[in-house]
Amino acid sequence: MRSASKWMRIKNMMIRDAIIFCHFLAFCVTVEEIKQAPEAQKVTPTTMVAVTQDRDKAVYDWKNRHAEVLEQGKEGASDIAVIGDSIVHYWGGRPQAPFARGQATWDELFREKKVVNLGFGWDRVENALWRVTNGELLAHKPKVVILMIGTNNLELNNASEIRKGIQLLCKEILGLLPDCTVHVIGILPRKPPVKPATSAQQVNAQLHQHLAGLERVHFHDISQAFLDDKGQLIGNLFSDGLHPNEKGYARLARELSNVLAR
Repeated sequence: MRSASKWMRIKNMMIRDAIIFCHFLAFCVTVEEIKQAPEAQKVTPTTMVAVTQDRDKAVYDWKNRHAEVLEQGKEGASDIAVIGDSIVHYWGGRPQAPFARGQATWDELFREKKVVNLGFGWDRVENALWRVTNGELLAHKPKVVILMIGTNNLELNNASEIRKGIQLLCKEILGLLPDCTVHVIGILPRKPPVKPATSAQQVNAQLHQHLAGLERVHFHDISQAFLDDKGQLIGNLFSDGLHPNEKGYARLARELSNVLAR
């Protein structure tokens, strides 16, 4: 009996060791598969997947504004298109927003130019990507594109993901309009989001590094215009720590005037 019991213990140990070895082999295979996985199988950042949105539906209808942009394009080509989020949307220009915080400065900056406002409240990089690839630029065929996007991604995406999305946007814009010039404006200083995944400074640093030297694409970090001597946000330029007020839009117009002059 003792011999039989000893044999059973040996047998159980052999089974246990075999199971452990099988798990080890499976782990090794999984690691090797990950190492050999092609780039296409890796997770694509959300900033690079074009989607629609309706996060600001209490203020305006996103799909209706997209339709208005396409309809306005029937009036003929534009000189400039300004692509962005609520900072652009509620500045001024056409298609008209429910309200405008800086119409006078918009008119002064773009006087004698035909400009389309492609700012959509609460847009993220991936939403602007959808609009660009769904007819808004081809409807207007601008010679110059000003791109101001990314602040609404700071709570969800890291700096690399936001930068890659903006790079893709530039690529799509130039693919549709190869003769236009794209001015990418760095994310403006702001009061940080509630749970930031990254900062405007980190995104701008990546944009400066990765967009430098690209043909027909120019990056401009105008952050200093909105910061005091101590590097702090100048509060009286903003209505809520994010959206410029009339003074803030005057400052923005001044900086964009310098950008366009270059």
